[in-house]
Amino acid sequence: MEGFFSPEIIWCFLGIVMLLVEFMCPGFVILFFGIGALAVALICMFAPIGINMQIIIFLIASLIALFSLRKWLKNVFKGFTTNKDKMQKNIDSYVGESAKVVEEIKGNSAGRIEFHGTNWNAVSSTDIPKGTTVVIEEQNNLTFKVKPYN
Repeated sequence: MEGFFSPEIIWCFLGIVMLLVEFMCPGFVILFFGIGALAVALICMFAPIGINMQIIIFLIASLIALFSLRKWLKNVFKGFTTNKDKMQKNIDSYVGESAKVVEEIKGNSAGRIEFHGTNWNAVSSTDIPKGTTVVIEEQNNLTFKVKPYN
């Protein structure tokens, strides 16, 4: 039972808990205190240090990680949109636009179309072979209803 309550186990457990809490309520702050706790656990594995020194190392390691990595990690995990101007907010604006069939559409099963550089599920009341240009009639969630382009 003594080994379970050793400082390196306690600090490691505390660090893992802080990392898990960061996943539940992200903000890129708790993560760095988890890193600090794991750093103390690593040091305690190789050197017997007192609790006061452990707390000082925890605070210093956490603050160094916070101030040196937070801005960089926020940029890494921020995400991006390549072209906001082409994003359309009104689904009905797709009606009447043309697309190309990339997987045959049969009357009783969905096929695939390429529209704005992305493949989408598509249905039609008639069979439409691959390579045909179609017109979008309506959109139902992620599936387009199409007809052959005349």
